[in-house]
Amino acid sequence: MKRFMAKAEFNNYKVISFTSRGKELADRLLSLISDGKFVRGGEESGIGKGERYKESSDRENVVVKGTDEGFTLDGFVKENFYQGNVLIFIGAAGIAVRAIAPYIEDKTKDPAVIVMDEAGKNVIPLLSGHIGGGVREAEKIANLIGANCVITTASDVSGEFAVDVFASENGFVISDMKKVKEFTARLLEEKEAVYEVDAEIAGMPSCDVDTGYSNVVRQLADGECYGSDAKDTDNAELDESAKETDIEKSKACFTISFRKDKSESGVLNLIPKCIVIGVGCKKGTPYEKLLAFVEDKLSEHNIDKRAVSVLASADIKKEEEGLIRVAKGLGAEFKVFSSDVLMAQEGEFTASEFVKSITGADNVCERAVAACGCKKILVTKESFDGMTFAAGVMENSKVMSQGTECDRSAESADMDFACGGEETASDRRGGKVSVVGIGPGNYENMTIKAVQTLKACDVIAGYTVYCDLVRPFFPDKEYISTPMMGEEKRVKLAYEKAAEGKKVALVCSGDAGVYGMAGLCYEEAVNFDNVDTEVVPGVTAAISGAALLGAPLIHDFCLISMSDRLTPMELIEKRLRAAASADMVVVIYNPESKGRKGYLAHACEILMENLPPERVCGIAGNIGRDGEYCKVMTLGELKGAEVDMFSTIFIGNSSTRDIAEHMVTLRGYRSER
Repeated sequence: MKRFMAKAEFNNYKVISFTSRGKELADRLLSLISDGKFVRGGEESGIGKGERYKESSDRENVVVKGTDEGFTLDGFVKENFYQGNVLIFIGAAGIAVRAIAPYIEDKTKDPAVIVMDEAGKNVIPLLSGHIGGGVREAEKIANLIGANCVITTASDVSGEFAVDVFASENGFVISDMKKVKEFTARLLEEKEAVYEVDAEIAGMPSCDVDTGYSNVVRQLADGECYGSDAKDTDNAELDESAKETDIEKSKACFTISFRKDKSESGVLNLIPKCIVIGVGCKKGTPYEKLLAFVEDKLSEHNIDKRAVSVLASADIKKEEEGLIRVAKGLGAEFKVFSSDVLMAQEGEFTASEFVKSITGADNVCERAVAACGCKKILVTKESFDGMTFAAGVMENSKVMSQGTECDRSAESADMDFACGGEETASDRRGGKVSVVGIGPGNYENMTIKAVQTLKACDVIAGYTVYCDLVRPFFPDKEYISTPMMGEEKRVKLAYEKAAEGKKVALVCSGDAGVYGMAGLCYEEAVNFDNVDTEVVPGVTAAISGAALLGAPLIHDFCLISMSDRLTPMELIEKRLRAAASADMVVVIYNPESKGRKGYLAHACEILMENLPPERVCGIAGNIGRDGEYCKVMTLGELKGAEVDMFSTIFIGNSSTRDIAEHMVTLRGYRSER
């Protein structure tokens, strides 16, 4: 008997299942991911028959079920096993492991591979969890279908800083994957690390480690050297060779540098894609000659070729095969500019009347670098045998890579502003940042104002999970997402985008003013005079969770977060004792997470210093999402309950009652006495 198999896809999500139940789960999953665009077409047919899946846009993707020609398990893997895809196996993990084994190369090239059981209870990232986004995608899928996400990577389980995730999210190239393993092992052991950033790129937001890890991973201060705790002037006087020795002695360290010697040192280096090279040449210059020239110049000036993000030239070179191939070989974007745009760049450039007579611009390589937004020119014009070279540093490589696109025809009068003229778009006009509370995350519990704001905005920014919650309802928006503990970077990116004239919605779960981003936004807003700020309220978990449990907040209550990422545990404990002694209803946010186990039990122990173990309590979990639940219990029972960051805890006061499995706090009406 032929084994049942079905495959389906939507964009980069490639799903294979091995039972009819698994196939139904695949349909449900892709429908959720695509916001209903993915639907089954055609009639159900037996093993070996054809089947079609259709997007609502009328563009069909032909998908085969069974063992039709060309559809085998190995064929499915071979066809889809490349970086950028998310391969999802709905079935036994062993099937997935054996199927992908022949194709695994290394974590910088492999796609994310995820396995799920046919009942949709567990989601497990098997391969490329960090660089390929497997962990992020598994968490997204688990959230969509209400499943348990099983994470096994050490840094994720322990809640530690993951350097490969940091590199991937900021577009850095990792110099050597072996050094990632060494760094991670040392960090897990020592619980402390340091890093150094090139002076030329020190101001880039992407070079900042999230503040949530600032007590573990910190940037070296001026005068500090790796391998030493001293901060005195003696360290500052060390020569380069002595400093290099100190780097290699460090227990856990990395550098962020586009310098070639840093990548070749004994320390992990993260290479930012921040270098623009301007190249000019005679028509028909051979690719091999151009490549050798460019690579020699990069090496001569100590620039790692993996740091090159853009190769720029004049628009008369837009069809120059050698330049196009060199850009492709470097993994760089090829941009060209008209002579008008090149000549509009301000600064001192090496002029040539001969070049101007041919191209219309007196300099191609340096002006092309400036036209890409580079304020820092690292290498001024250098020539050899009819070829010219210059190099510069983009001030914010991540923002540029996300789409500051220069029109090759360059006819627009706004080109100066889009591509690095003296005045920028942010100088001319400003946008708006709306800090939007999205409630629990489901559409029904968003306020009308929140929905209207999200519909009207150009860009949606937020924590990755929250962006994924709203994406199905607003699929056509530009999205900017950062992981947990990336709040400051997230806010800065939102305001930088708004400074370009965009309307940005920064989404927060619950209410933006309750453990949300509103405060940070007003702090950042003072740096952007041309950007307006507004706060759009939402339904916080204390309110939506209370509605599930009954009526626990009828009298005075307080909110306390158990997260000690930003608040010392001593202060959290003090607040718990004060709330208990005041006989207030207590609502606890963030009771536990993967990296903070046992926190709820600790809170219960503190509360029971003043409260009886019989005190009525409740849990509301996954509010407004798949797997939503609530339960009323005693404080003693609560101590042993399993919770996570999606759970909200309610501890009643002395007048709180369990009424027909509902948590109800008496207000003190005459009828209640």
